[in-house]
Amino acid sequence: MFPLFTVTSVFSQSNPFFNNNQLKQNPYLSASRSVLIVFDASNSMEDKIRSETKIHIAKRVLENVITKAAPDINIGLRVYGASNPTGNHYIDCNDSRLVVLPGTNNRRSIISEIYKILPRGFTPITYSLLQAVQDMIPYKGEKSIILISDGLETCEGDPCQLAQSLFNSRINLKIDVVGFGVKDDLAAREQLMCIALNTNGKYYSADNDDELTQGLSESINKSVSGRIITMINEPLEDLPKLQSEKLNLQKKK
Repeated sequence: MFPLFTVTSVFSQSNPFFNNNQLKQNPYLSASRSVLIVFDASNSMEDKIRSETKIHIAKRVLENVITKAAPDINIGLRVYGASNPTGNHYIDCNDSRLVVLPGTNNRRSIISEIYKILPRGFTPITYSLLQAVQDMIPYKGEKSIILISDGLETCEGDPCQLAQSLFNSRINLKIDVVGFGVKDDLAAREQLMCIALNTNGKYYSADNDDELTQGLSESINKSVSGRIITMINEPLEDLPKLQSEKLNLQKKK
């Protein structure tokens, strides 16, 4: 078991609830449920489904679902692939940003940020999920990540292996996955399904507005099953391995 100070130091720089290796007061610690949406803004989201781009469909559906979500659920938003590619592998494959912290009084902020998104970049799923896990560590109660993606990892990471490592490391955070417009892409479907199944999450196939709405609504509003992180000093047996994987990914050019 890793001591509290070790876990704290690992996440101190990336998480806003830490300062000088001390946990700041977190207004969301007592919430019953926390959900972080990890949203695909890669350039393939400009592809069309029935004459409308995937990104426009996803924005409209997200606004509808978030507006109707239970008011006591913490909801946050992380976006990847929204920056123009630079040609630098390190920069392009670290293009993942937490734009809205999970909270209960932030629905309009999330919707506002959603409509600012332009699909431009790569698909760093593995890196984004590692960041999302860090985002969620301080929250108590039930929690999950919802990954919305329309394709495969494009930054040489292996999100399926990462999901298995998270489960083996007792980082028991469920990841639900919505495969959006990937019915004809067997490789993408298999990779996305593997992420969900390896974390006791669910995989939703969505190829239109209604299916995307249903998948997101069910994932946000239902209760989490299985083991979950409830304390910051939860034993994280493979934490060094996970951090090593993250550093190796960042060093690739």
